[in-house]
Amino acid sequence: MPGGRSPRGATLRATGLTVTAMYCPLGRDVCRAESVTLDNARIGYQGSGRAPGSCTVARRITLSGDVRFAATRLGGRVFGLLPVALSTAALPPLPLPYLYLSDVHATGLWARADHATTDGTTIGPGQECAPGPPQAGVGDDARLNPIRDAGSPAN
Repeated sequence: MPGGRSPRGATLRATGLTVTAMYCPLGRDVCRAESVTLDNARIGYQGSGRAPGSCTVARRITLSGDVRFAATRLGGRVFGLLPVALSTAALPPLPLPYLYLSDVHATGLWARADHATTDGTTIGPGQECAPGPPQAGVGDDARLNPIRDAGSPAN
């Protein structure tokens, strides 16, 4: 979910988002958490000027340690059921031990963490993050994943 502190931030689509030990202090748009995990994620970074931007596609991304994140708009289905759409600035200052969202979409996103791990990750041109529903197994798409894991047979 890295996105820097650009005013536009990144865009996100994912099949799942799990947050543990989340707290959003009153009057701030930045939330804290112990960990954030994204499943089947596509994170788009808009380029500047004529630069095309980039797209990170991963089967799983996990941020841990001192995690900080914000989103202008974050939507999905709470525990896979209840649809929500909100800004991290609108979250009440209540500690939340566990949150799961499915069908996740976000704009104006940025994050930072002490540690980040990924699985099945590819970084490519920004057009790979074109609008559309998140797809399970996006990291398995050979067109989006030309880099093989160490020890994998070459094409």
